[in-house]
Amino acid sequence: MSSKPYDWRIGESPPVLGEHSVAKHEIFEQYLGIYIERLTRTPSQTMLNLTVVDGFCGGGVYRNGQSEAEGSPLRLLRAVERADAALNAARTKGFKVRADFVFVDENADHVAYLREFLLRRGYHARLDSDIFIICSTFEDACPGIVERIQRKGTAHRSLFFLDQYGWSDVRLATIRSLLVSLRNPEILLTFAVDALINFLSVKTAETEALLAIELGREDVRALMDMRHGEGWRYLIQNGLYRHIQVRTGAKFYTPFFIHSTESHRSYWLLHLSNHRQARDEMGKLHWRLNNHFQHHGGAGFHALGFDPSKDLRQGLLNFMFDDDAMKRSEAAVLEQLPRMIHAANQDGGVGLAVEALFAGNCNDTPVTSDILSRQLLLLRQEGELSIVADDGARKPRARTVAWTDRIVLPQQRSIFSRLGW
Repeated sequence: MSSKPYDWRIGESPPVLGEHSVAKHEIFEQYLGIYIERLTRTPSQTMLNLTVVDGFCGGGVYRNGQSEAEGSPLRLLRAVERADAALNAARTKGFKVRADFVFVDENADHVAYLREFLLRRGYHARLDSDIFIICSTFEDACPGIVERIQRKGTAHRSLFFLDQYGWSDVRLATIRSLLVSLRNPEILLTFAVDALINFLSVKTAETEALLAIELGREDVRALMDMRHGEGWRYLIQNGLYRHIQVRTGAKFYTPFFIHSTESHRSYWLLHLSNHRQARDEMGKLHWRLNNHFQHHGGAGFHALGFDPSKDLRQGLLNFMFDDDAMKRSEAAVLEQLPRMIHAANQDGGVGLAVEALFAGNCNDTPVTSDILSRQLLLLRQEGELSIVADDGARKPRARTVAWTDRIVLPQQRSIFSRLGW
């Protein structure tokens, strides 16, 4: 169910910005900049078509102490403006980020406040040209937004920032539709998982809110059966995470948590896409903004998906993205890689492609391509594996690992022999 902590009315002061919203806005703004940088690395490129959707935009400004704090609409606009200016200055033929912005809110007062705020900030000429403000629920506005993106071009480059107030304002069927209808959408969805857990009961199993996230009576009963023993809340969170993963159909996703010190509850920031590179960039951002994130799982590959035979108290929970977590992640990957590579090289295999290694294992882990590359180079240095380029040439001294490289076993391998292989 939804609770709406912010309210905007023309003529009144904007609401006070909560600490949890600071974290989300920072993540949204930084990821948009990373997204544009990632898609404009070709030197000859002169243009990028993009649609940015803020599905729960609010009034656009907050109070933070004695000053104003910009909300997600203006922070997203600023991120694109900075990227566009930097690219245009760096390219001899110039550059243009052709971004459309769609800001949606179902509250007419919020929409009016945002429009007035953008007018005061000098966006008059762009309103209804490349900045569109819609008074609607995101669910009702979504089909028209998809049609707009489809008309703009064939690549369908689009980012959906869906900062819902609770956990049922965005139907899983809608996310599924976005991932199927568009070629290149990415979705950042906040999800108040602790609030959902508190709401769950057999009596609520057939409410409209639970139907929106496709939890039936048997699903609720299975989750309720986990309410015993130490760590039960994390078990339910993990069950819900698996449910969302399956129901949305996203090939790549992040399940990391933002902890709110104000409410003492955690909520998910779920990043859903169909592209390995998008998943990797979001993982790297988690490490850079480590004071905002938690990861309820282990340190290496296959870190989620709790084994009921293991004690939840033995280091599986409250993984923070700090220096200690980095050391544990590197150690875990170093231990896991030999078995994974050996399995791929059985029966005369030609080795394991780095991209396949990462893409096949990145969803359930805080491991990024940077962590993986460092550990592969370390194992090569110790003679435990060889790195082969896509043209068949071995790379005994290369300092970087390419996605197209393959990992093969050398003739002599001490780690594997010690493991009995």
